[in-house]
Amino acid sequence: MTPETYLQLYHSQTPALSDALRAGTAPACPLPAEKFCPCSHRPAPQPSQDCCCKRAMAEALRLLCDPLLAELVDFNTFFFLTDSLTVGGALTVPSPSTTPADNIDSAEASFHRFSPCNNDLLEIDATAYFATPLDDVIALEDVDQLSICALKAVAFDLIDLEDTEENSSAYRRAIRALRRTLDSEGGDTSACGSCAAHCDTHDCCCTSGVLNELSARNLSRVATFTAGPLVLQNLSVLGSLGGALLLGNETLRRFYLVCAETIEALG
Repeated sequence: MTPETYLQLYHSQTPALSDALRAGTAPACPLPAEKFCPCSHRPAPQPSQDCCCKRAMAEALRLLCDPLLAELVDFNTFFFLTDSLTVGGALTVPSPSTTPADNIDSAEASFHRFSPCNNDLLEIDATAYFATPLDDVIALEDVDQLSICALKAVAFDLIDLEDTEENSSAYRRAIRALRRTLDSEGGDTSACGSCAAHCDTHDCCCTSGVLNELSARNLSRVATFTAGPLVLQNLSVLGSLGGALLLGNETLRRFYLVCAETIEALG
């Protein structure tokens, strides 16, 4: 989607989202048009279309620009994973007996917006921890920017409506909004993919194979896997967009965006 299209979306947003943007509780979507950017004379590097987590995560995060979804998301309960850090909360060691949906101890990062005039950064407010389960050693306090190039996974919660039925209804509405936006952006929400086994070992990427297994051919629409130190279990597969997998858990009312290239062990 071009910057001009995002500007059109911005000017047609619902009052609820506009209020959220002014209050700093939702990311500032869209990115400014390139012609208004003082660094537009510097050509942006073209990342790999296959293995690049930057492209996958940027496309997935822009799903939050949808006004119907944005008004349901709590933008102060985000969690970000990089290769060496967890931002917004520490990790725990999951207990097999309880089978939790994830091993995220807390999700307390505030996601404000994509940095103006810089496609490589997100503006946040959070504390960064070393990504070692049960080791909540702080790496850096008062983190205010995060590189999209380092981003491997994101988790976020919905707003708490303090009513069980309303919360369940909000989760279902968020699911519908995500799937509708996925379809409009060319994502995949079906489970009817064909077997695509091949012998091409020259491709250094595993994105297509992982997405095919977890999303395209996953008739159960349930997935369990690890992405670095992050453990995700029995999550509902909502679909995929580019190289990112989208998942949800109704009990926690939490959604996950995971770069497929970081997925290691599948259960």
